Amino acid sequence: MMVELMSKSQCAEAIVGASLKKMSEFGKPIIDTKGSFAHRFRTEFACIGWLRLVEENNVLDYVIDGQITVFCAIMVLRSSSIPVPPSDIGQHLNKLLDSTDGADVSFAIDGETFHAHRAVLAARSPVFRAELLGSMAEATMSSITLHDIAPATFRAMLRFIYTDELGDLPTEMFKHLLVVADRYALDRLKVICVSVDTVGDILACAEIYNCPELKNKCIEFVVADKNFKKAVLTESFMQLGQKFPSIIAEVRKRVGT
Repeated sequence: MMVELMSKSQCAEAIVGASLKKMSEFGKPIIDTKGSFAHRFRTEFACIGWLRLVEENNVLDYVIDGQITVFCAIMVLRSSSIPVPPSDIGQHLNKLLDSTDGADVSFAIDGETFHAHRAVLAARSPVFRAELLGSMAEATMSSITLHDIAPATFRAMLRFIYTDELGDLPTEMFKHLLVVADRYALDRLKVICVSVDTVGDILACAEIYNCPELKNKCIEFVVADKNFKKAVLTESFMQLGQKFPSIIAEVRKRVGT
């Protein structure tokens, strides 16, 4: 049983419920409530409900005098508020980054130049805040030259700073992103970099760069039931056992608890 929003121009909020009549153990008809929920119906996802109210092996419990009776109740809730569109701040900041309008600092990396905005960088990274708005030399420089970071890695990090998203990136990139995320104290980015394919490399980096919190998050990711069998069979995780046996011991300890 499904409930569908027929209007394609507006959304609606409703409480939906479904019940069936069946015979009790004392031989009297009773109402068996299958469930109810409140849902905000929107044009992009306007149909919801129950694919199966009753399991096939229980159908006979609801047959009374050769019939099955279904009760459905729908209560549309009145709302005086105007529907709020989804946040688009990431899209606007992405356009700002691409247009360089108002950019007041640039970074030179291996012959490439990246334009940015001090206020945005400082708001997202405490390291950038200290460098660009504090008493350090970079605060008075319009162009800053960076070393030990690839242009592609910095570009991906810059996009994340402005949009909070990474997009489609090659697996190898996440290992390099982890290093710059730690360098600029972008904690959310460090966690996002963790996946089944990258967790081995990231655990190694966490050990090398002394990131105990990141190391703990990675181990929690590995020992999760849905990840464990896939993660331990990756090449990077197998190499991890040779370089850092203490990490493997910690994983085994948590799996055993």
